[in-house]
Amino acid sequence: MNQPACQSARDQEARQRAAAILAQSHPAEPAMKRYAHPIPCWSAPVWSPPSLGGEGMDRVLEELARQNQLLMDLLGAVNSLTAATLSIRSRFVGES
Repeated sequence: MNQPACQSARDQEARQRAAAILAQSHPAEPAMKRYAHPIPCWSAPVWSPPSLGGEGMDRVLEELARQNQLLMDLLGAVNSLTAATLSIRSRFVGES
């Protein structure tokens, strides 16, 4: 009957020894310094794009549209993978 209490005491002692060994092997690291850097807010734009003319702006808009479509495709793929993962997970949980 006294065995679980002894086992618990041994486990606690082993944890304390392991913590002491880990504390010795890893020297204390200095605390990370964090500096606040506020984002400035200007009333007028600091930079304005050079005038590319109608042709250049059309190319920029086409590239943005293509990038947007790629991002939408990627989002659809992530949603599909998430749904598949949740479906498989629910099957395994249901079997347990």
